[in-house]
Amino acid sequence: MTASGSDRKARRRVVRNAARREEPRTVGTERARDPLSREVKLLGALLGQVIAEQGGPALLDLVERCRLRSIAFREIGDEAAENALAAELDSLDVAEAEALTKAFSLYFQLVNLAEERDTVRRLRLDQRAAGGGDEGTPAEAVGWLLERGWSSGRAAELLGRMRITPVLTAHPTEARRRTMLTALRRCYRLLEQLDDPRLGAVDDAEIKRQLREEISLLWRSSAVRRLAPSPIDEVRTALTFFDETLFRVVPRVYRAFDRALDRGEAPTFSVEPADGVGTTNGGAEAAAGVLASDAGRTGTRPARVAAFLRWGSWIGGDRDGNPAISAEVTRQVPRLHADHVLHGYEAVATRLLSTIATYVPREEVQPAMEARLARDGEDLPETMRDMAHRYPDEPYRQRLGAIGERLRRTRAYLTEEGGPIAGRYETPGQLLSELDEMGRCLVADGLPRVAFGEVQDFRWQVETFGFHLASLELRQHSEVHEAALAALRGASGVRVAGGGAVAGGGAAPDLLTELVPGVTAAEVVATFRAAAAVQRRFGEDACHRYVISFTRSAADVLRVLDLAEIAADPAIPAAATDGLPPGAAELDIVPLFESSDALTGSGELLEALLAEPRYRRHLAARGDRQEVMLGYSDSNKESGFLAAVWMLYRAQARLAEVARRHGIEVTLFHGRGGAIGRGGGPTNRAILAQAPRSIDGRFKMTEQGETIAANYANLDIAENHLALVGSAVVVASAQEHDECVDEVDGRGEAAMDELAGLARSSYRALVYEEPGFERFFREVTPLAELSTMALGSRPARRGAAGELVGTPIGGAAIGESGGGPEGTKGGVYGDAEASRTSWLDSLRAIPWVFSWSQARIGLPAWYGLGSALEGYEKVHGEGSLDRIAELYHDWPFLTSAFDNAELILGRSEPRIASLYAGLAGDEDGARIWARITEEYERSIRGLARVTGRTELLASEPLVSRSIRLRRPYIDPLSHIQVRFLARLRSLSVDDPDVERFRRLVQLTVNGVAAGLQNTG
Repeated sequence: MTASGSDRKARRRVVRNAARREEPRTVGTERARDPLSREVKLLGALLGQVIAEQGGPALLDLVERCRLRSIAFREIGDEAAENALAAELDSLDVAEAEALTKAFSLYFQLVNLAEERDTVRRLRLDQRAAGGGDEGTPAEAVGWLLERGWSSGRAAELLGRMRITPVLTAHPTEARRRTMLTALRRCYRLLEQLDDPRLGAVDDAEIKRQLREEISLLWRSSAVRRLAPSPIDEVRTALTFFDETLFRVVPRVYRAFDRALDRGEAPTFSVEPADGVGTTNGGAEAAAGVLASDAGRTGTRPARVAAFLRWGSWIGGDRDGNPAISAEVTRQVPRLHADHVLHGYEAVATRLLSTIATYVPREEVQPAMEARLARDGEDLPETMRDMAHRYPDEPYRQRLGAIGERLRRTRAYLTEEGGPIAGRYETPGQLLSELDEMGRCLVADGLPRVAFGEVQDFRWQVETFGFHLASLELRQHSEVHEAALAALRGASGVRVAGGGAVAGGGAAPDLLTELVPGVTAAEVVATFRAAAAVQRRFGEDACHRYVISFTRSAADVLRVLDLAEIAADPAIPAAATDGLPPGAAELDIVPLFESSDALTGSGELLEALLAEPRYRRHLAARGDRQEVMLGYSDSNKESGFLAAVWMLYRAQARLAEVARRHGIEVTLFHGRGGAIGRGGGPTNRAILAQAPRSIDGRFKMTEQGETIAANYANLDIAENHLALVGSAVVVASAQEHDECVDEVDGRGEAAMDELAGLARSSYRALVYEEPGFERFFREVTPLAELSTMALGSRPARRGAAGELVGTPIGGAAIGESGGGPEGTKGGVYGDAEASRTSWLDSLRAIPWVFSWSQARIGLPAWYGLGSALEGYEKVHGEGSLDRIAELYHDWPFLTSAFDNAELILGRSEPRIASLYAGLAGDEDGARIWARITEEYERSIRGLARVTGRTELLASEPLVSRSIRLRRPYIDPLSHIQVRFLARLRSLSVDDPDVERFRRLVQLTVNGVAAGLQNTG
């Protein structure tokens, strides 16, 4: 049977297609002059081959034409190429547009892997070049202290009291499905293998074959979630990062800081002997470490760095606006956490059992070790008989076998999975005590390197994660608490007297009426009882913080105390709270200040709270430690970026000052998003830009949505991220740093007050006072379409059932809490009249930022800057911006704020954004768009005068290169999105094409987000 001429022609065309021609013929990438370019070229070629296989040569030709025309316009300004691209995209049907979108979207996902790989490569090159002391590293931070006269011991003391708490959240800004994230990690591991200098031709071919296989699966996988994930799905997604990186990265970070302390004077140390521990086998000489070149350094001496990381999670506890988070979900989450962390410990114990195969004659076994093994034999007879039979003269292996079995039994108890539980650990402290004892025995037996190496790493992990992995934090809106108390106190039999809940003689409590859709007073009470139940089984650290969204007054905080006491009262039966019995949880209450009024008045509110005798007694019982959360997103949405960052800075200073006067240790919890418009940007720079004396060794931050994958999907990048954060906290906690900042604060405060006021006026004149702005925003961004994407378990808006006034408009309430300014009821649970005063008050911050990002203009992260600088110069005369330039160079706060604005201005693309502006289609829209572009140009001019850089991102060549290389590939996706947004909106709701068009727009959202590496 002979093939037809057209079949033969098609096969020849595939053989000669561009994707095959572009594939690099060299083996691996390690010896490439520009490995990143080589990897991008390879991945693009392999993707092209898969496209040809899966979609046919015609699709590959379409992709190539669009790609080359976009590059031609971007690189040489070929307007004919742009016109040809526009004409081709106009002619596409839905199927063609979807395939083209999928091609470019998958390309970005693969390019992101190549850039991640290049980041790791650069990190390692920097380490070799700088000897570990590069800017922002632990070595550089400790060296900075030593250069200012600090002793090594004093630096160690600072590290010893340091506490850094990243908090993982399920804010829906991660547009990728977990299936895709997992598949991309497989691709990354294959890409990593290509960097091996030992790679041969056969291995190279096999790796590329596997890459084609993985890319084929990605091509055939749906990039868009059909169903929203459940809260438990979100917990499991976060736990994949624990399994992949977090568990392993923690000891690496501590080791880096411990190594940094080697730069100071060599410490003298001794290991305190335990009862029944002597020195044998040359242990004294080995412990002294005098015979090796690394004597007295990390790994040969006791660790000088305590575990300073503590992890938190809102996933499964953040019920603000999410009725899917129930008391039962909150009870399930710690079980999952415990299951993962104890599996991790079991794996460590098993590995150490295999490696610490030390022969110790019976007569030389340390008495402490012998006594411990005897107790193991009593508690775990079967296990220890097996250990003694397998390892008769290897006491450390026997001991580690017992530790592994105790951990298994601990896991069985905590997860309630069944199995023997006798002999389990009651607390993490018991395990730590055993590891300490083992370490002392190892030192005495001449193995200090093992004690201070792998065993110390294990100890650091247990200190960090305990048996709970991450502390589950609860969050609810202040108005829900107010409504719950009204229901419980009103016509109910529960009243609060003298700070306690007691039964009254009235009607039964009003437990079942919904306060907001999906949330009853019974559920509010059940939340507190769930926290008490978690603490009883897992310990207090597993769940003890309660965050109050939109805190407006001291009364909002005191209501949480009232509700916690009511939850402990048997007047409300367990049957009313999902079977949860009465219980009193030990809670740290965290007010969250989000609006402009709340941030401005935060110091006064804390002052009033600390003046309350009842709360002061509560705080004394909690060790006089108070946590306060600062919301970055809603303040930005309300006042614009420059005014918001200044309000946050001033709030930090006021809160720290109030806490010092009252003798309270305050920890500021920074609710930063991933996008610049929601407090994002480089974390280490943000830390150094905080108000002086507001950190003092303590820093807490949210890791939201896509930033979790960005920071923690890769072990090396996770280590670098946490090391940068820790190093910045070290420097920002030093008095010398505060004194430097104090000086420039004094110089810059008045100017910053003026700039912030001018920027706020300009921002609000557009966003709040321009009559046509709401309609313009809805028409020129994919706001409504974003609300249909199943990005998270949280409903599209509060009040999804529509019963309550004040619910967010347009169904686009993805992510963080919304609400009006303090003092109004225009928030989520307010009255209708106040709600109508500002449509933006009811819109969540995530879709606000996400929508502008998709429209390629990033307005929330820079609007008002140009007017502020121009207005300042108009008032103060020519040359006045030179003073702002001096402040920019001297003041970390202003440097960070302006650099973040520059980053988004550099990413913005007005020419493409004008296509979105065209969706408005009227004179009002054209006028508003003209205001935006004028402010864009004004902001670029003003920044150039302040920074001294004539080109955006000139100081960030790697970022600039990435943006420049991505633009030609993002542009076609934006073109498709704009065209099909217009077509989708022209259809009637019952048109059969609505779902196909909507799905296509959703695909373009994923693609643009991947290309920009940013969502909301």
